[in-house]
Amino acid sequence: MRKYILSLAVLSLLAFFGCQQIPEQPNVIFVLADDLGWKDLGCYGSDLYETPNIDAFAASGMQFTDAYTASPLCSPTRASILTGQEPGRLRFTTPSGHVANVVLDPKESDTAQPWYKAGTPQTRTRLPNEYVTFAEVLKEEGYTTAFMGKWHLGREPYIPENQGFDVVVGGREHPGPPPPGHFFAPWDCNTLPVVPEGTHICDVVTDEALGFIEKNKDNPFLLCLWYYDVHAPYQGKEDLKQYYSEKIGPDNKQRCPTMGAMVGNMDTNFGRVIKKVEEMGLEKETIIIFTSDNGGNMYDGPDGTTPTNNYPLRAGKGINYEGGIRVPLIVRVPGLTKAGTRSKVVVSTVDHYSSLLELLRIQAPEDAITDGVSYIPALKKKEYVREPIYSTFCHYTPATGGRPNISMRHGPWRFYKFFFDGPDREHRYELYNLDEDIGETHNLAEKMPEKVQEMLTQLDAHAEEAGILLPQLNKDYSGNVADAWQGSADTRISVSDKVLLIESTGNTPSVETVFTPNVLDATFLFKFEMKSNSSGQGRLFWKDQNDTDYKKYMATDFVPVESMNVSAIESNHDGSWHQYSIEMPLVGRLKTIGLQPSKGEGMIEIRNMELTTLDGYYIRDWPLY
Repeated sequence: MRKYILSLAVLSLLAFFGCQQIPEQPNVIFVLADDLGWKDLGCYGSDLYETPNIDAFAASGMQFTDAYTASPLCSPTRASILTGQEPGRLRFTTPSGHVANVVLDPKESDTAQPWYKAGTPQTRTRLPNEYVTFAEVLKEEGYTTAFMGKWHLGREPYIPENQGFDVVVGGREHPGPPPPGHFFAPWDCNTLPVVPEGTHICDVVTDEALGFIEKNKDNPFLLCLWYYDVHAPYQGKEDLKQYYSEKIGPDNKQRCPTMGAMVGNMDTNFGRVIKKVEEMGLEKETIIIFTSDNGGNMYDGPDGTTPTNNYPLRAGKGINYEGGIRVPLIVRVPGLTKAGTRSKVVVSTVDHYSSLLELLRIQAPEDAITDGVSYIPALKKKEYVREPIYSTFCHYTPATGGRPNISMRHGPWRFYKFFFDGPDREHRYELYNLDEDIGETHNLAEKMPEKVQEMLTQLDAHAEEAGILLPQLNKDYSGNVADAWQGSADTRISVSDKVLLIESTGNTPSVETVFTPNVLDATFLFKFEMKSNSSGQGRLFWKDQNDTDYKKYMATDFVPVESMNVSAIESNHDGSWHQYSIEMPLVGRLKTIGLQPSKGEGMIEIRNMELTTLDGYYIRDWPLY
């Protein structure tokens, strides 16, 4: 039997929230999806995916509109949840928990590839066992603890069993569901049960979770149910894939039937968890949290498109913009949260540690360091401005277009410091008012220098206090680089007013980029505008990930859209702006894009570069700063 506390504070809560008794040791079920974006649930406005079980859960609790992860990638966020510390402080800033190399004492670096302006710091590849996780704290208080699903924080001995978890299913280094079958059995992982070939891992992990709930229904428990869904590789049940294939229409921004199948199956299994809680009569004794480890993936290429679309947010997983770190968060606390409520309070994954301990009335470890703030006032429907939240991601991510930066959100303001990313390798800043510009389309940094300085002072102070490893000037930098593009030997390139300027000094000028999405095995369009006073045929060329050199058949000559014939070559260079849309048939996975705009000397200007599907669906653009 559970004990109940009826302190004056609790009595006041009971009076306000309907006379429910609050158990002394409520159960905790913490469900973490993998790569589920802010717009990937029906209750958050998905225009494709159907999530009736999660939507019903949202209607029974509190839904946060401005919830963030502490990183745009998985391992750092997972570490932040367990410890309450920002990844920069942890020095665990990339999804490297699966690699063989053990790095516990990372260093800064002043070397990198010649096209990178900055040298980026190393990262830890393990969450050291010395950190006290909230699972360890709860275990000391008599909780039975279980971890099921994706861990990705290191190989043995850096495993859940050594971080406070009694029962482990999965929970190893794998960045996604384990091979060889990945989402469908079999798996090379001795902490997963042996099941018939073709069984879905989400179904299996949920089966284990239901058994754990039933076995521990009379005792307080913590269940971290951290699904492998909806991470790559992109695999879904065929009936669900067919359903979404038939549902997708021309107006859908989300267009991936495989992702639809993955989201749908996860929703079904989440519904099974909620049903089990109800069957066991545990609704009034169980805190349930549902969230994701980062924003939706917009750089991989299943079904000839991106896995999801985070519109109206900018970008997605692997980059620090809103689409990379704003996520769903739904919390239900018996006796505290009121059904169908929403909160616009800004919260971060570092806040779960403090919030859970406060909800459970457990004292934090005496020497605990946390970047978190309890969101209990928000659960009580209070609105407030949280102290700044930070996201440290001081690395290049070619697949997403990411450059080394630390970002900060405070009130409506989102601020970024991009290290050594300016034209002369000075730091570059971006500032957005999210109340007016949730898509981060209007950089206010130049118009609001005082606000920039105010937030920069706070950000730099945080970086120093937390001991964050920072980028350094790359001493191997080649110099002929403009944003994501590198110029050939017979060019001088730069950016001015969001235009790529190419001064050709020979007869083979070209630019190329390794900042390309992971699209594959489909035909795409590379679109741009060009103005030139040079001469000769233009050509687009590309490599896949198995190529070291460009191949003749992976190239396409081009002329302006309005003059689609060979005789119009010279219209490329008449000194006027022209539009181009060039087919790029991929066999394999895209690695590099190159553009030879002419075959002579002269000045060429290029702007509005974009990769789309054949029917014009957006895949990637290349902003120029």
